[in-house]
Amino acid sequence: METYIEMNRYLTALRSLFLVVTCLFWCHQTLAKRTIDKTVVIVNNDIILESDIDNFLEKIKSKSFQELFGGIDENVLKNRNSALQLLVEEKIIDQQVKKLDLTASESEVDGQIRAILKRNGISRQQLQDRLKQLGATMQEYRDGIRRQIERRNLVEREIKPSLEVTEEQLRHFYMRNARPEDSETQYKIAHILIENKDKDGVKAAERAKRIWADVSNKPENFETFVKDFSDDTSTAESGGLLGSFSPSSLIKEFREAVPKTDVGKVTSPIKTAAGYHIVKILEATTGDFANLSKERKDALRNQMIAVELEKRMAMWLERKKNEAFIKKSLDKDYANQ
Repeated sequence: METYIEMNRYLTALRSLFLVVTCLFWCHQTLAKRTIDKTVVIVNNDIILESDIDNFLEKIKSKSFQELFGGIDENVLKNRNSALQLLVEEKIIDQQVKKLDLTASESEVDGQIRAILKRNGISRQQLQDRLKQLGATMQEYRDGIRRQIERRNLVEREIKPSLEVTEEQLRHFYMRNARPEDSETQYKIAHILIENKDKDGVKAAERAKRIWADVSNKPENFETFVKDFSDDTSTAESGGLLGSFSPSSLIKEFREAVPKTDVGKVTSPIKTAAGYHIVKILEATTGDFANLSKERKDALRNQMIAVELEKRMAMWLERKKNEAFIKKSLDKDYANQ
């Protein structure tokens, strides 16, 4: 469900952090109704009970959890010790959030939900209906959002301030992580779309030819032609811009025509399932770091930051665990389960 994917997108890479966020998102109702059972671990002033591990494992194996979050490491699903480690980390993170006064306010939660609804183009009622289908309540969803904000605040406060990426570091990261398509020429392209609105497509094909004849004579006026004729309203304001692509990442219909077209020129109409596209080549850059587009560099920078944040978060958690008072029960050896 895209709503939930969007909710977690900011810190997708921080796996160790967000897997534990989900623990209390799903388990808080149960934890509030604890009965007397065996204490497994004491973490400073908090405790983790045997039933907490049972409830957590039950939730993460459920169909609703898998649809909303997924991606849980198989070791966590099968190994109680791995699940316990996540719960210990959750306690430490929650304690730090309170200690540093990073608790999210109701207005912050409301603002985040409004942003999610807007990004996904859905109403609050549609969100509530989907939550109901999945067996979750709006309050549980709000608690999940609140924990997301609090952990983002924690990262911004404790981890991110010391993280800077220089151009040289970015170049080395690119060299280590270059994709096969990165060595290819990158084409920045825009298009005019003429949709197939008639049964046989004849009218659309004729219209595309007429527009192409005019555009090919005056490619410098391409943005004006986009506003006047393109059926792709989502790119109309940006002059039909689609982005930068390597040939191998283009759809097969574009793959042959784009590399054969000079920069500043347009292709003849290209037929796809969506209709006919007249594509203009805005830029063509060779696939080395110096010639990467701003969009590609920004994507690389975000990728590098995410990787580094994950490493630093793991180190931060390890340090906090070493500083914390953690006492495990001697009654059970979870490492062998």
